[in-house]
Amino acid sequence: MWVLRLLDMALEERRIDGLLNGPMEAAFGQEAVAVGTIAALRPGDILNTAIRHFQHAQEVALGRPLGPAIAEMTAPRRSAAGGAKESPFAAEWKQIFGTSSPVRQSVLFAIGDAYGQQVAGAGGVTLCVIGDDAAKSAEFQSAARIAVSWRLPLVFVIESIRDGSGVRRGPRDCYGLPVSSVDGKDVAAVRASVDQAVQRAGAGGGPVMVEAVTYRTNHPAGVDPLVCARRQLTNIGVSAGHLYEVERRARHLVGEAAAVANSLLRAMGPTVSESGPWPAAS
Repeated sequence: MWVLRLLDMALEERRIDGLLNGPMEAAFGQEAVAVGTIAALRPGDILNTAIRHFQHAQEVALGRPLGPAIAEMTAPRRSAAGGAKESPFAAEWKQIFGTSSPVRQSVLFAIGDAYGQQVAGAGGVTLCVIGDDAAKSAEFQSAARIAVSWRLPLVFVIESIRDGSGVRRGPRDCYGLPVSSVDGKDVAAVRASVDQAVQRAGAGGGPVMVEAVTYRTNHPAGVDPLVCARRQLTNIGVSAGHLYEVERRARHLVGEAAAVANSLLRAMGPTVSESGPWPAAS
């Protein structure tokens, strides 16, 4: 969670200085949703999303270098957890819809991936993460109905960023999908909820939707998930020294990634100054 926060801070500085290749929206306050969701993935499961901080969270989880991913900052790409192989059906599906928008790609590619996993019969699950606006789209409605009809091993995670008070609790139903709502600032609760959905879908229980409700850190009703996590860890006996060490390691990781990204960008052309807005590794 600290790595995601520090990455966003650095990228926000680059955005202000006009150094990004495309649009960027900081995900301050959404770190627990991304980390909790990615933590529930298993080897062989597939992540399909156009949301950048979920992609960054998976890079961290898999121990992949962040520098190249930061340097690219191009259109969102799909990625697979644990190096899972896709079926010919999924590859054909992606070729057909390869020129579609990122949202359309996410939900339709997820159908192809999930169908391939269903045919393989190895218990793998596809996890598709979209925002609450995308969950109202025609593409999502079609994908949800197909997933329910075919009983695909597919979990939709909706990152619902609220601008008002109140959290919907308890099971609901959406286009035939069983839906649960979870507190998006509680990383452990997000992981438990997504893990339960993944286990159900992987066992043949059909598609599931998890709505993670969160707020921006500057919203009056919001609680910073990093503060929430620190309180929870302190309450179970984790020392302040250990928590400081976690933050220090996160700063070091982001600093190293920044140095690599700057080096790659300098090799591509004079687009980044020697110092740049990145934090130095400590």
